[in-house]
Amino acid sequence: MIMRILYDHQAFTGTIYGGVSRYFTDLMGNLSTSGHTVNLATRFSNNLYLQNKQYFKGKTYTYFLGYRWTCTILSHLNRLGAATNLLEKEFDVFHPTFYNPYFLGFVGKKPFVITYHDAIKDKFGEKYGHLDNVSKEVKKKLLTKAAKVIAVSENTKKDLVEVFDIEEDKIVVIYHATNFHEIQPIKVTNLPTKYLLYVGSRNDYKQFIPFIEATAELLKTENVSLLCSGGGEFTAEENEAIYKLGISHLISQRKVNDGELKTLYQNALAFVYPSKYEGFGIPILEAFASDCPVVLSDSSCFPEVAQNAALYFNPESQTSIANAVEQIIMNVDLRTDLITKGRKRFADFSIEKMTQQTLAVYESVI
Repeated sequence: MIMRILYDHQAFTGTIYGGVSRYFTDLMGNLSTSGHTVNLATRFSNNLYLQNKQYFKGKTYTYFLGYRWTCTILSHLNRLGAATNLLEKEFDVFHPTFYNPYFLGFVGKKPFVITYHDAIKDKFGEKYGHLDNVSKEVKKKLLTKAAKVIAVSENTKKDLVEVFDIEEDKIVVIYHATNFHEIQPIKVTNLPTKYLLYVGSRNDYKQFIPFIEATAELLKTENVSLLCSGGGEFTAEENEAIYKLGISHLISQRKVNDGELKTLYQNALAFVYPSKYEGFGIPILEAFASDCPVVLSDSSCFPEVAQNAALYFNPESQTSIANAVEQIIMNVDLRTDLITKGRKRFADFSIEKMTQQTLAVYESVI
């Protein structure tokens, strides 16, 4: 069955890159090349993943009123365009890319499907602060009205049932995937001789400061660096912690593209992910695709995603963290074993598989 799927602008206005927009571009690209009709209702976007995509008919732009106000204005214009596409009804299924409920007044009786990525704000909002612009009540409304809900892990499905009281048979688990194995590495200069790699943001539940507190003495003793990719420059709080721990010479942050990131993974002793909670954890797959050993918290979805292809620690225990990191630094055989297991586990995830499973969800609601 040839499907006509409409996606909207939400994940692509004001975001140059990121996990959600990458997920949707991978999905749309694979559907498009498979012969299905993909309509992305986005008139304006600077998202890097949309470059040279045939299904993106919009325009890039300059920040003529500064970043915030430009994105706000263009978001409203994109929403108006998406509403127009919805009213035209020239689609079989609508898949909004985030949780703004604007579309409820325009979608009519056409079915829509929502992907739920993680329950971090909805479970821990008061503890970790305001992580997105949509209330739990609004999400509950959308999840209830959706024809189907896609959860990115069994752990996330469990959260949907517990937090929103969504019926289990309405939820379909479809794992994320990545084409990171196809990325060609790009040379990176001035890499440390020995380093651990941390990827992504470092706020709150990500456990960055507790992680460096647990490993500082080991890093100094073994002269191992911690290289951080993404997440922006270190905050004042992070710099203070790094200075007090005496590891300023061992920790650095770099802004890199995908090719450079591939090189960082390939040359690291290990990729470390001390986060207390995630919906899936795409960097785990990136590490697997780069033959990089993986060291993870034993919490949330991580054991489900990585299974036996990672070394785990208790994120609440500094002793557990330090012991795991010491093992990965000192034990070459362990690193080799994890690389082998990571390659095998990575084979269970593919964009093609993700696309076919999502297509089956679309077909089930029309």
